[in-house]
Amino acid sequence: MSPAPETLPPTSQANRLRQEMRTIRREMGEDVEELVEQAERLMDWHYYWQRYPWACVGAAALLGYFVVPGRTITLPTDERSLGKIAERLSGEVQKAGESKKPSLLGSLISMGTGMLLRGAAAYVTQQLGKSLLPGSAVRREEVHHG
Repeated sequence: MSPAPETLPPTSQANRLRQEMRTIRREMGEDVEELVEQAERLMDWHYYWQRYPWACVGAAALLGYFVVPGRTITLPTDERSLGKIAERLSGEVQKAGESKKPSLLGSLISMGTGMLLRGAAAYVTQQLGKSLLPGSAVRREEVHHG
């Protein structure tokens, strides 16, 4: 059994302190290396493709949907066709002015859909947060104490 730190001679206390500092520096270096490796893994798209292939396919499809430009529509420029388009548009403007009040069922469905989408987004965010850094704090505790 070693004596209490207060009763050790000053040279022993200094040697003990130096030893503790060496240990801390070595552990800190290991922690930094582990952090760098984890950051590199999280930045590699292969990691996500291997763990979440369907999410990657969905993300690629969504990205493709927004990146690919829409189909261009060419309108006729002759007077007869332009006249027909103008008549059709003026009729639609008059109909738009006569908008009817949304039904109670339509309002409830709209509100429920919004709540469902917000809940789904919160769930997905929570699951991604759990899966991207699974138990990193717990593993670090096991390394130091285990």
